[in-house]
Formats: sequence, structure tokens, C-alpha cells
Amino acid sequence: MSEEKKKKERNPKRLWTTIGIVAVVFAVAGFGFYQWHEQPSFCASFCHNMDEYLETYSQEQGVAGVDKYGNEVSNTNAMMATLHRQNQTTALPTITCLMCHVPTIPEQMDEGIKMVTGNYYDPLDERWGDGLTHWRELEGTQFCANESCHSYLLGNDGLVDRKKLEHATADMDFNPHDTYHAGQQMECTNCHKGHRASVVQCTACHEHEKEAVPDGWLTAAESDALVEASFNQAA
Repeated sequence: MSEEKKKKERNPKRLWTTIGIVAVVFAVAGFGFYQWHEQPSFCASFCHNMDEYLETYSQEQGVAGVDKYGNEVSNTNAMMATLHRQNQTTALPTITCLMCHVPTIPEQMDEGIKMVTGNYYDPLDERWGDGLTHWRELEGTQFCANESCHSYLLGNDGLVDRKKLEHATADMDFNPHDTYHAGQQMECTNCHKGHRASVVQCTACHEHEKEAVPDGWLTAAESDALVEASFNQAA
């Protein structure tokens, strides 16, 4: 048998071996990329204006820290991203970014275009519940209350039951979820802020009652001043 014929006989086997090796490499690389994609560090690796969000998320709980604007926060538990990272009330020891900020393909495409073209704010503008859930076509309150988180607040329609929400804080002297304010129902994110100190929005109207503000939290007036100063500095 000629040398040329031997080479032709071996080629198919070599080809399939090469294809198999390439497939394995791609599979391992794909799995590794997926695992990295699920980690908080991934967000800050590609989008430079995510650094401050990763920093607030990663801070120690229950101590003095800084918010996404670099402002001092007397208690980091006032930032929901920090408070929820490790929470003994859930079945998961650690909650990662993508468990709350559930990515969709259209949203990621939109963010990619904005990053490439530079068409975005830095720091990002204030986000509300309906903005955080827009791409998933959910109501703003479903960012916090859904089948995975705070499900005890949901009604039969899958939305937040305001009566259940009111009952959850009924033992407080001043119930911030009182359904008396039904005509002024707010989203969770009006008060509960992820990467800056949370706000007792009740103080915008009930300031005269001198209601206690949780450690690290802000009054409505303090919050307005903080946001204005932070964006003026950024400009």
C-alpha cells in the first residue's frame, strides 16, 4: 500500500479526533463563561460604571460604609443590595446580582448598544421598580415580591396584596404600609434602595410626627438633597 493511500485512510479519524477536541474545548469554555457570567464580578468587568454597584454589594453588613455615589452611609444594612447578599431568612446562603436583576436578551442587547455608543449616564440615573422590571413585563413591586422572594406578600393574581403588606408591619407604631394611603400606593423601591441608603418616604408628609428613622436610613428631605448633590457633582 502506498504512503499516499495510508495518509488518506488516516485522515477521517484524525479529523473526527480534532473535531472532538475542539468541541470539548468550546464546551468547557462555554461552561466557564456561564459560571463567570453568574458571578457579581462579571458585571463590573464589562461595564465600568458597575464598579460602584459591585462595591456596595460587597461591603460588610451592619457597619459604616459608602453608597454608589461615594456618600457615607452610617449602616450598610440600609442598602438592600448589601443587606440581601447574605440573608438568614432565605434558603440560599448568598444572593447574587442576577437573582434580582434577571437578564433578558433584549435588555442585554440594549445595554450593549448603549455601552458601545456611550449613550448612558454615569452615574446611572435613579432606578424605580417599573424600570427594573420593564424588560420582563412585570409590575414594579414584582422586583421584590415574586415566587422566589417575599412570596408571602403575593395575592392570588401574582401581584402584591396590599393587605398582606400592611399586616406584615402591623406591629409598628406607625405602619408605613398602611392601606389608608391606597390613593398614593408606592413601589417598594420608593423607600427600599438597593445601592444607596433607603428612605422613609413617609417623612415627606409626616415629618411633624418625628417618626423614628431606622439606622442608616434617610428622611425624604435628606434623600432629595443627596440625589441632587450626587448628580450635580457627577455633572
